[in-house]
Amino acid sequence: MPPLPDDSAPLTIQGMDPTQAQQDLPYLFSRDFYRNPYPVYSALRRHDPVHWDEEHQVWVLTRYADVAAALVNPTLVRGGGEVTVETDDPLHRVLTRMMLFSEPPRHTRLRSLANRAFTPRRVEGMRQRIQAIVDELFEAIGGRRELDLIADLAYPLPVIVISEMLSLPRADIDRFKRWSDDVIAYSAGALHMVEQARTSVIALLAYFKELVDRLQSRPDGTIMSALVEAESAGSRLDGDELLANAILLLMNGHETTTDTIGNGVFALLQNLDQLEKLKQQPRLIVSATEEMMRYDGAVQLRGVGAAEKVTIGDRVIASGETVYMVIGAANRDPDQFAKPDRFDIERSPNRHLEFGNGIHFCIGAALARAEVQIAISSLLARCPNLELAGDQLEWKTIPVFRGLKSLPLHV
Repeated sequence: MPPLPDDSAPLTIQGMDPTQAQQDLPYLFSRDFYRNPYPVYSALRRHDPVHWDEEHQVWVLTRYADVAAALVNPTLVRGGGEVTVETDDPLHRVLTRMMLFSEPPRHTRLRSLANRAFTPRRVEGMRQRIQAIVDELFEAIGGRRELDLIADLAYPLPVIVISEMLSLPRADIDRFKRWSDDVIAYSAGALHMVEQARTSVIALLAYFKELVDRLQSRPDGTIMSALVEAESAGSRLDGDELLANAILLLMNGHETTTDTIGNGVFALLQNLDQLEKLKQQPRLIVSATEEMMRYDGAVQLRGVGAAEKVTIGDRVIASGETVYMVIGAANRDPDQFAKPDRFDIERSPNRHLEFGNGIHFCIGAALARAEVQIAISSLLARCPNLELAGDQLEWKTIPVFRGLKSLPLHV
């Protein structure tokens, strides 16, 4: 992905006078944008749905139909098929061997192995353990009348869950969370963090190498152990790919789930009729979770490159150009969703694109859904009189992800 945009770049719509555009539209990737990107998405979708951003040299797709089609278009790729160029850079070496940044045929064999370890039965079997972790976190909160939803629940829950699934000791959580956050930020476009991300990926490689050595002699039934056993049994996953995709599972296993829980609770507090409905009908948590992901999803966009010339709408995208598929905009498209700016926990159908589409559909979707459902159901059951404890909320400033840095609540 290209470097992150700065806070001073106005949104310019092709065919519109730049001065008029600057006056009529919010700024793209500004502080106001991060607080609420949806008016910008709406303006683009109406006036220039396949938009060329001249300053940052990227195409921006905002219609549901275009984004859904782009997600499965084989000419729009995240990486190469097979790694043919060796490198001594550990950061580049890890990222190019992750299935997230791979295309067939390499992606096919990586995904096949991960699917065998990340089975629906294994994830479903985690529900009881997820509930136990949530209960433990609430016990730590105790009788406090105020809490920070992010720090006290939304952040530690998915980190603990994925750590246990990867056979990582809880005592080391802060270390590998910090390391993985650095790699996540860099891979999402924060190129200024390259040295920090490189240092962190070296630490992660050393950590996981020691873990692999231990699990080879003492398997423990976790997902990580299953991956190690498959690699040891002569599967098509080599040692570098094993370590790279273990790091990927750690990265993807917590960041977006934390944001989804925070964004979801915030949406409920901004729509008290829906909050009351969910408290009265707890069974609606399943459809409510899908609506939280559609309405204000953790994943706002996915960046790909055009492997060859491709036409989207009435625009021709040249080979080598970057395309931003804006999930957050697609999920508010009125051509796909009736009254898209309305938060409706009973919305049906709700074919949102938060988990992607096609071969890159999120492998952890079932786990994320389970964690969000259990966390928010438990929160409402234990704290039925939730209120915001402040109105000065700070949002992350990375275009790829949307999430609150903290969410203070009166309980």
